[in-house]
Amino acid sequence: MAAIWVNLVRNLDYVIRYITLKTGRTLLISILVIFLILLFRRILDGKKKGKASGTRLYLRVYLWTLLIPVPFMGTLKISQQSFRWRRHIYVFLYENIMGNPLWGWLCFIGMTGMALWFLIRKIRLARKVRKLPVFVPEKKFFICPDILKHVTIRVNPSLITPFSMGIFRPVIVLPEAMIRRFGETEIQGILQHEYNHIRHGHLIFYFVFDCFRIIWFMNPLIHLCSRWMKDDLELLCDHDTIHYGKISPDTYGMLLIRSLDCIDGNRKETDRIKAMPALAARRSFRVMKKRIQVIAGYEEGTKIPSVVMNVAAGAILLMGFVLVNWFSYPSYTPFHNFSLYSHDTKQVIFMDDPEFNSAVQMTGDGIQVQNDKVKKLLEKTDKIYNKEDYFWIYYGGYMKQPGIGGGGGVVQYQPYETEQSVVHISYNKMHWTDVLRDWVFRYM
Repeated sequence: MAAIWVNLVRNLDYVIRYITLKTGRTLLISILVIFLILLFRRILDGKKKGKASGTRLYLRVYLWTLLIPVPFMGTLKISQQSFRWRRHIYVFLYENIMGNPLWGWLCFIGMTGMALWFLIRKIRLARKVRKLPVFVPEKKFFICPDILKHVTIRVNPSLITPFSMGIFRPVIVLPEAMIRRFGETEIQGILQHEYNHIRHGHLIFYFVFDCFRIIWFMNPLIHLCSRWMKDDLELLCDHDTIHYGKISPDTYGMLLIRSLDCIDGNRKETDRIKAMPALAARRSFRVMKKRIQVIAGYEEGTKIPSVVMNVAAGAILLMGFVLVNWFSYPSYTPFHNFSLYSHDTKQVIFMDDPEFNSAVQMTGDGIQVQNDKVKKLLEKTDKIYNKEDYFWIYYGGYMKQPGIGGGGGVVQYQPYETEQSVVHISYNKMHWTDVLRDWVFRYM
């Protein structure tokens, strides 16, 4: 049992180092993609700062989807085969991660800690929201049937900003004080804003960016971009609330300003929901000024229908995944060559040798060796062997990336022990833990 645990820890160490190596490469690629996103985002702002059409607001949000394929770029061939400086980076990462388990374990601990922090916060908030009473609208409130049909509305006695949460069971939380103070049109505007977050899939955006922040926790840019992405989602929802709702830009702008009072009403509670889509979450003055300017410069509709933009964004994203898969190494590449090692495994006698490969063959139950042919090859090594000398034949195995591979097996081979021209050597029986490890290594 102790041997199994030792083997498990050793295999886990290899998995962690390999995943850390892939994560390190994607982190470097993510920095380049982030700079491109920020550049195009700046271009979409146009010359009129603070004003943007509906089309530009949609495009600003879609720009962030360019990051989605990046976590799957850890096995790109171009990062290792093309450009001299990239090869140097690859060697640096390989030597300092695969060759040093400390970096792998530090990265693993960092990602695990970040994930637990996010998970605990969301579980606590979800438990608290489930205890809140369900909102039963009075006759004076007209609420869109789509909202009541797909979303649960709950009332919060605390004086905090409205927010939405829940990917599979979406919930909109309204503060009780806001229901008492605001009129029907304003409540409808608040609900429409939060419903737009749910309808557009923004809650999934939040989840995906949390995953980015976990795997690239060492990159400060991704934490900054998380805020900028949320600001873009709020701008888009402000636009669509006016476009699809029954509220004018002036009225909605005043609603946004009045809602800011709720934030200072209970600062501690507001900080707990700052990671959720909220109507008037705590933001800098610059961000709130931007939102008010966009609302003031509201343009009816969009030049390009949102359905067309959704389809185009989906097609570009799908094409991105196809290209990543096309230019990446496969999950594993089987080795078809054989190697011969000395009895102490310190000396490689034959490796990638066509003559030796032609003398060895894998069968259903073992290795078949043309003994006479191998003896002639050994005579060319200028070293004299006797009857007691034995070797190890390595067979099978796979390559995941250049310099990274594993699997396969070894059999003991004594060429001078027999005069037979063909020698058959049975495979060594593998333990179930070795079979499981081999499967994990191949497809991780």
